[in-house]
Amino acid sequence: MLNAKNRIAAIEQELLQLTPEEHYFGEYYNTYAQAPRNEVKGLSSQKILSLWLEYEQYAQQENKLGLLQKISILFRFNRSALKVFLQAPELVIPYLQRQFYVVRRQELTDERAQLEKKLEQYAFDEKMAELTEKSLRLFRAELSKKFHWQKPRQRFEMRDFRAKSKEFNHEYPVILSTTYSIKGTLNFEHIYDYLIVDEASQVDLATGVLAFASAKNIVIVGDLQQLPNVLDSQNTQKSEEIWKRYSLPESYHFSAHSLLSSAISAWPEAPMVLLREHYRCHPKIINFCNQKFYGGKLIVMTEDHEEPDVLTMYRTAPGNHARDHLNQRQIDVIRLEVLPRLAKQGYESIGIITPYRDQVAAIQTQLGKELEVATVHKFQGREKDAIILTSVDNIITKFVDDPRMLNVAVSRAVKSLTVVTSQDPQNDRTNYGDLARYIEYNNCAVIESTVYSVFDLLYQGYAEQRRSFLKKHKRVSEYDSENLLYAVIQEILQKAEFSFVDCAAHVSLVNLVKDYSILTEEETTYARNPLTHVDFLLFRRMDKSPLLAIEVDGVAFHAAGSLQASRDEKKNRIFERCGMPLLRLRTDGSGEKERIEQALLAAVSNNR
Repeated sequence: MLNAKNRIAAIEQELLQLTPEEHYFGEYYNTYAQAPRNEVKGLSSQKILSLWLEYEQYAQQENKLGLLQKISILFRFNRSALKVFLQAPELVIPYLQRQFYVVRRQELTDERAQLEKKLEQYAFDEKMAELTEKSLRLFRAELSKKFHWQKPRQRFEMRDFRAKSKEFNHEYPVILSTTYSIKGTLNFEHIYDYLIVDEASQVDLATGVLAFASAKNIVIVGDLQQLPNVLDSQNTQKSEEIWKRYSLPESYHFSAHSLLSSAISAWPEAPMVLLREHYRCHPKIINFCNQKFYGGKLIVMTEDHEEPDVLTMYRTAPGNHARDHLNQRQIDVIRLEVLPRLAKQGYESIGIITPYRDQVAAIQTQLGKELEVATVHKFQGREKDAIILTSVDNIITKFVDDPRMLNVAVSRAVKSLTVVTSQDPQNDRTNYGDLARYIEYNNCAVIESTVYSVFDLLYQGYAEQRRSFLKKHKRVSEYDSENLLYAVIQEILQKAEFSFVDCAAHVSLVNLVKDYSILTEEETTYARNPLTHVDFLLFRRMDKSPLLAIEVDGVAFHAAGSLQASRDEKKNRIFERCGMPLLRLRTDGSGEKERIEQALLAAVSNNR
């Protein structure tokens, strides 16, 4: 039943991502004047993706279906699917894309309803209460065997903590302390069975290791995506002096590692458990952190009831508003616009988070001490119904843009997140820029550009079907050259500076070009053909906006004067008119990794 609960949460998460994608795709599909003559019925979403892939293969070969092929399609799909092979690609492929969204939404809705009915009949909440109550009974029964309630408890004095440590720990088996003092709480020689270190990302390596010396077994709890321990300049200087003096493994680099990161590095084989279920934030709030920092691994257990204004961003008017670590204009926005709106919505539990102490002091002075205002570091481990995040900087600095700081700040908000930031275009290339794109995208704001959004759920699903279709491990194409380049791209995207970028393979131009008025009639016909692909598309994960298209050019196939060469020229002109960079890599060239990185950096720099 817990699995059913988790599955419902996963369904809600997928529906949350599906909704804006379906909205944007609907805008694109409405540009088509007519639908296919025959509709496809009775197929699952995965079958529709398979049919789409098979139809593409058929359309590219430009051959008629043989009898055996027809029988195969009939058995694997159905009669309505067979009829689509008699129609034009520019009608069939967009139609199949639309059907995917319609059918997938219905599948998810039906599965959710079935699970909810199952849970309703099971009386889940009552069973959880029963489980909790019985567990507590068992626990108390075990305690009663060890601590006889009718007998007087042994009493201790302060000196007994060290003089009678074993007896004290037997009578009081759970000791709470800090990593700084656990070694000296009882006798220095006393050894605990287990030491549990919580918030280990904030524990420095030296005190953590000293704490380890007091136990036989250790359990380390923490999150690398949250804030690490803060070192002052004196400690940093001393640790670097020691580091240079002795040849120590990187795992024990004091100023570079927290206790958590050091342990993960030193003991890569130690068992690790990810606490996936998230119970605090509204799904739209935590899904930003989930996509941006946790690779989509979290299971969001909260529910979206289509509440208004869950995510809001205020951009101050252009200008130099920040002075050192204080931004008066952002404070004015909070006072005049943000707080009245939150008060109207009925939020009483409101917190204001900022990177700098100067901004904290100014807000408290101007807006009153009753408001809870603190730096990100002070707010870690806490929460409020509504959080206001003020970035302060005109041009967001490396310190403010720390992904761990942003992760902590965003995830403090339970029901509402308001971000107040500056309008400088350079901020678009920061983590705050990704947050802005995420907010706009999930509020279904339309980005006025000459290229269309990529719908990652659809294309990632299509990529999975393609891999299955090709029956080769981690292959996205029947061409080895494309598979080799895809591996290189995936390696590049593992770098921290490209954490906001994703890759889709074999994307149709018809899903990229939005404004056909800038193309010639010949270019429009070519771009409108769903079989006209770009080999790889790199795009921003938060709002699916394209950054860089990559083509792999086989030397013989793309030889000068060939039909494919003329198509390449046509595609080049289309991308140039749309203002979107296209990188071509010949299979007889070299330095592909460096060229992709340079082109992607340039695209990110120019894309605002």
